[in-house]
Formats: sequence, structure tokens, C-alpha cells
Amino acid sequence: EPTLTDSQVLQFCQDGYLILKGVVPDEINRKTLEFLQIHTEHTPTPMLDEDWFVDNVITNPVAAGAIRSVLGKNFQLTMPFMANHRSEGPQPAQNWHKDGGFAHTPALDSLQVFYYPQDTPLEMGPTELIPGSHLLYSTSPFMRHYSSIKQSVSTAAPAGSIVLTVYSIWHRRATSTAHGTRHLLKYW
Repeated sequence: EPTLTDSQVLQFCQDGYLILKGVVPDEINRKTLEFLQIHTEHTPTPMLDEDWFVDNVITNPVAAGAIRSVLGKNFQLTMPFMANHRSEGPQPAQNWHKDGGFAHTPALDSLQVFYYPQDTPLEMGPTELIPGSHLLYSTSPFMRHYSSIKQSVSTAAPAGSIVLTVYSIWHRRATSTAHGTRHLLKYW
């Protein structure tokens, strides 16, 4: 069922993102991190065959309800694919970019979903977003020269947080100053 109000949907359409903090249970976050210790590849897609993961992350009632609110009742996982944007800190910030394959269109018919299975404070280099940038037409080569952008927003969040974004939003991995591994699972 949809879980966002009309005002929240309009805010999402304007900003291009929504952070759902700590909506995945701690037990699932631990199981996810254990799985990622064994499956170290960039695309741990076998995780999508695990009922415990699908039930608590992919079809998480809070996240799926928000997606339903934004995309309508017949939404689906675009492809059975997931990426782990694992980052070993410390790291400098990435360049600003939009992910490949995006199409600039006024239609809101595709979302990126990020899942942090561990606490991801600023020191771990969470994803940074530029609110409203999905409404601008530009390609990544024209964005790379920017460094800090005053209106950017950090997705720093506790373990079990899910972030919904419009696919074409400008984003990057922020600077990480901490030592350790940051996991960011991403699907569409």
C-alpha cells in the first residue's frame, strides 16, 4: 500500500530523493554484512535469491510503500541486478555524476534505491545528492569539474536505512575520512 502523503510525493518530485532511516531490522543488516563478507564481487546479485533479504529490504513495507506512492501500483524491480558500491576509506570524494543509461525526461518512472546495511556517518563517505538536479539536463562530462556544491545533501544514516532517488539525480560518494569498509547496495 502507498505510505506517503500527497505532500510527501510532491516534495519527492521536487527534491528527487527520500531518506528512510533505520527501516531494515538490525538482524537483517547483520545477515547482509555477513553475506557481503563472502560475496565480495561488485554485483552480489545472488542476494536477490535470499528470502530474508527480499522480504526485509526489497519488499520492506516502508520502502515499498514509498516507491508505490511515487511510481504507482504496478512498479517492479527493473532487472534482477544489484550493485555493491563498496568503498575502503579513507577516500577522496568522487566526481559528481548521473548514472549511465539515464534518459532525461519529465516522466517519473524509474528510481534508484540505496541500502546502507551499516551505520554510515559522514566519516564513512555516504552518498551526497544535489536536490532538484534531476530536473536539469546535463551530462556527466559537464559536471565533473564541480567540487563542493553548497546545496548538496548527505545521505549519512544509521544501519538499515534506505534512500530513494530519481535515477537522474546528480550524486557522488562523499569524502571518507574513516578507515574501514562502507557498503552501499543499489538497485533499480
